[in-house]
Amino acid sequence: MITGRFQFFAIAAVVLFFFLVLLLLKQKRLSLRYSLLWLLSGVIMLVLAVFPGLLDRFARLIGIYSSVNALFAVIFFCGLMLMISFTAIVSREKQEIVRSLQRIAILEKRIRDLEARLAEGAAGGAAREAGKPEEPAGTSPAGDSQRREAKL
Repeated sequence: MITGRFQFFAIAAVVLFFFLVLLLLKQKRLSLRYSLLWLLSGVIMLVLAVFPGLLDRFARLIGIYSSVNALFAVIFFCGLMLMISFTAIVSREKQEIVRSLQRIAILEKRIRDLEARLAEGAAGGAAREAGKPEEPAGTSPAGDSQRREAKL
């Protein structure tokens, strides 16, 4: 049986828990989609703290002698469900990070290739301005004018 003192502290702890989750949401340090799991587990704890008779019936149903031990079993189960959920979330986020890193690497390679082509083009333009043919003789416009002069 849960005592009135324990029930009071359990309700106070759940209210403090809700306050913390809502504060983290307001400060944008906790995503709404993840906070729903925390809020759901808080609601379960609040219901069990406010209605200790439910906990007594649950304890008898699963064969636990003390309702306080049943409360710890429920807390353990909620914690286990949260860990499984967050493990799935972390795995999905890790896959997305790997895909994003691969896309970034491909884009960086393209940028390096474009910069290399641009540098080659700039070097060729500087060579033309200096009067040095960039292409083999006979294929540049300067080579064509020299051949015309030689024919005359």
